[in-house]
Amino acid sequence: MLILSIVLLGGVLIAVGVVLYLRWRQSHGICANCGSSSHFGYSSGPESKPEDIVKFCFTCLVAKLTDDYRRYEGKAFVIQPAAGFPCYGFQPKSRWADSKFAKEITEMFSRTDETCNHCGSNVHFLWMTSNGLNQTNFEQVLSNGPSETLMRWGNPQPISLCAECCVKLIAKAIQDHSLNFYEVCSPLSGDGFVMPMGY
Repeated sequence: MLILSIVLLGGVLIAVGVVLYLRWRQSHGICANCGSSSHFGYSSGPESKPEDIVKFCFTCLVAKLTDDYRRYEGKAFVIQPAAGFPCYGFQPKSRWADSKFAKEITEMFSRTDETCNHCGSNVHFLWMTSNGLNQTNFEQVLSNGPSETLMRWGNPQPISLCAECCVKLIAKAIQDHSLNFYEVCSPLSGDGFVMPMGY
C-alpha cells in the first residue's frame, strides 16, 4: 500500500511538473526555427502586427541578425541594446530627415574610418554604447542628437564596425544584461539607425 501511494504521488508530481512546464513554455513561446524557449520577437520592420512577429530563441535571433547585417548595404548608426525597452529596431533616416539626430549621424559617417575598429573589414555601422538611455529620455536623443545626450551621459565616441563585429556587440549586450525584446528588426535598406525603442 505504501509503495502504491508513493507511485501515485510520484505520478501526480510528474503530471504537475509537465503541466507547469507546458504553461511556462506557452507563456514564453517557442522558437519558430528550433523549438527552444523564445524570449525574442523578430519582424521585418518596426511596429509590425503581432501576427507578423516571429518568435526566436537567443541563438536563432543572433544567427538571423548576423545574416541580415551582412546583407545590409547601407550605413546605420547602432545604439547598444538597453534595458526597459520593448523593441530594438531599425528606423530609416528618411523618416527622421529633419531631426538633429539624423543630421548628426550623417556628419559622423562622413568622418569615420572605412575599416572595422575590431577586425579591419569593411564598415557599414557606427556603434555607440547606451549608458544613461532610458524610456524617459529616449525622445531627447532623437531631438537633440547623440553629442548632446549620449556623449554627455558618459558614452565614448562611436566606433566603426563591420556586420559581424556589430552583431557580436549586440549579442553581448543582450546576454550581459539579460535583455528580452518583444520585437527586434534589422536594417534592411537605406541608411538609418538601430536603437532601443518603445511603442
